Amino acid sequence: MVAHDSDDDEDEKRPKLKLVDDNKGLHPLFWDAMPEGAEDDPTYVALKAVEDELTPEEKAESFKTQGNNKLRLAQSDKADPAARRTLLRDAVQFYTTGLDVKSGRASLNSVLHANRAQVHLLLGNYRKALEDTTAATALDPSNVKAIFRGARAASKLGLWDQCLQLCEQGRAADASSKDFDAMAQEASSKIAERRQQEERIAAQAEAEAAPARTLVDALLARGCKMTRPQISLGELNKPLLQADGSLVWPVLLMYPESGQQDIVQAFGEEDTFDEHLDMMFGPETPPLQWDEAGAYGRDRVEVYYLAHAGVPLNKAQLVQAMQGRWPQGVADARDLGPERYGSRAARMRRVDPRHSLRQVLAAEDHVVAGLPLFWVVAKGTPYRKRFLESGQ
Repeated sequence: MVAHDSDDDEDEKRPKLKLVDDNKGLHPLFWDAMPEGAEDDPTYVALKAVEDELTPEEKAESFKTQGNNKLRLAQSDKADPAARRTLLRDAVQFYTTGLDVKSGRASLNSVLHANRAQVHLLLGNYRKALEDTTAATALDPSNVKAIFRGARAASKLGLWDQCLQLCEQGRAADASSKDFDAMAQEASSKIAERRQQEERIAAQAEAEAAPARTLVDALLARGCKMTRPQISLGELNKPLLQADGSLVWPVLLMYPESGQQDIVQAFGEEDTFDEHLDMMFGPETPPLQWDEAGAYGRDRVEVYYLAHAGVPLNKAQLVQAMQGRWPQGVADARDLGPERYGSRAARMRRVDPRHSLRQVLAAEDHVVAGLPLFWVVAKGTPYRKRFLESGQ
């Protein structure tokens, strides 16, 4: 009598089941999906009865074994790409179910995490693989396989610092292992490349910021305070630091009564306002076209600036502003805007025309909003009173 005849007879007696996949005839241990009428298969019923009596640890071991079987089949030459991916996903599910059992044995759960990480690596789920290896080593710091797979996942994600750290952790756990050498060398090389690139970028940024930094040093040395840039005149958007160390400013003069404006492109910091007003409103200068009443004569014009026009930038922010960049740390333009109430509320201040621009800009309450802005009104006019009462 042939030894396997009896087994064949039993197979003949077993009810033929309609499977929902292509694994017809497989032992219930290897079913990929639950077939219709599974409860009619005596082998399945027997296995289910045994499973119900298993301890959580035994169940977790069983799911680990089934996951390993799926992984082994996926890596065999018999699995085509589609079948391979299906088997890998099944392996993930078995390992996950094994973890859900919560066996309470740390070493077993560590292996389940490590094995699931291996499958995620094969599937290209590198972030999930890294998460699994982190969980595995938390449960069992000596799990070298988990550490190795974590290093691989970190390398795939370009997390070279973490990759190198894991390689060093793996070497410490197994001093005789050479498996980490190639990855550690690659990680060290990538970290060195990154640092060199960062140094080049920092050097370039410093070189680009150097002129702005020099300008800011000159401004701060003069007691000049600046807030978020709000005023620019085309390419005239910042003062010019001369070779002799002096500053020349573009200055905007507004005539609020008419909505007109004048631009002084080169207002030297040591120039007084009297000097410029003499040139603009002197007896030989034609009257303003819109000043039909002739109110804006030299002896009647007054100049004002808006005190506390905003919150001053710090040095680093001011360097960025002088580079034409938005100051870091300022989320909203309103964060630097003028205050409406209190001792630092914005209000109009009259300029003493005998003072130089440098003196006026250095006033404790003068905060420049990009470029110096001054309002010109004529005294003795009804508009001047309304202007001062309204603050604009």
